[in-house]
Amino acid sequence: MSNLTEKQRGFHLQKMRTRYYRLDLNNDGFISREDFEIIATKLQEYSKLDKEKSEQIRNAFRFVAETAGLKPGVKIPIEEAAKIANKEYLSMTPEQQQATVKMLGPVFEALDFNNDGHISREEFKWYFQTLAPDLSDADVTHSFNVIDSNKNGEISREEFFAAAFDFYYGVEETEISKVFFGPLMS
Repeated sequence: MSNLTEKQRGFHLQKMRTRYYRLDLNNDGFISREDFEIIATKLQEYSKLDKEKSEQIRNAFRFVAETAGLKPGVKIPIEEAAKIANKEYLSMTPEQQQATVKMLGPVFEALDFNNDGHISREEFKWYFQTLAPDLSDADVTHSFNVIDSNKNGEISREEFFAAAFDFYYGVEETEISKVFFGPLMS
């Protein structure tokens, strides 16, 4: 994607900043494995899941941290992480993009707390209470409604992957590309 405009690159960088600011759950200005551990712990608290599902959630977020190169003790400043992601995601081939999005399968399964193959409004809300407790119910509902493209009241695996793809790789300012991590931060 070397023929992108500065506006498109800037929009994509804004999305990556939003992602990392939302993932910085310990608010230390860095992305680290600890942030993903906090996500797993908070999701377990909100959802009051059994031990097996709790471990599935923890493993899913450890996997995400590991694929991002976040070994124990590694901390990357948010701005640096956003710039790295901006450059890496925009330079991937279509095949690499599809493979990367498919790696989010464990996250989808972790957020599907009741294992029914869909993410309900309540499950989605638990996720956003973890990532962005400052978001209003209206913002969370808007994000859910945009991702739920067939408007059946739940997010399927396909809808989740489509929204993730638009967020990670989209450079046009469409509604779907702006909501995967809640409203974009400036």
